[in-house]
Amino acid sequence: RRRTAILVDPPAALAGGIATMPAIDFAGSDAYLKPDAGQVMASPGDETPVAPQDVQPEELDVATIVDVLEQRTQLRPRRVARAWAGLRSFVADRVPVVGFDPLADGFFWLAGQGGFGIMMAPALAEAAAALVRDDRLSRALADAGVGAESLSPARLRAVAA
Repeated sequence: RRRTAILVDPPAALAGGIATMPAIDFAGSDAYLKPDAGQVMASPGDETPVAPQDVQPEELDVATIVDVLEQRTQLRPRRVARAWAGLRSFVADRVPVVGFDPLADGFFWLAGQGGFGIMMAPALAEAAAALVRDDRLSRALADAGVGAESLSPARLRAVAA
């Protein structure tokens, strides 16, 4: 699925403090924005189904997020400094797949991060490291409700059967 993002300059009044600006999710929408290297990164949060390819942003998706910024914030982008798109992968239950494949000896899965890869990367890396070493998941992950079975590729085989 394609996800689009843009970079725009922050308002002059905020330019000095952009690094302290929080990430913002818009209620009733998948759109979000956050500070990024002195600029504002924004996305409509799209998940457009597309075939695997060297994906490029669609003009309509770029226009959509610019419109969100203009309608729901005080940002008035004069130009889009950069626009890009990336592919996100999901499995049916939209939960990442982390663990050894029960049918392919030695094959370790770390896939299906969907649109949350950056936010989940530290926790998934920790989980993957523990599972590849055949260790237990950390107490912090367990306390957050993350279990090896909920990430395991074996759960996908059970659903498919």
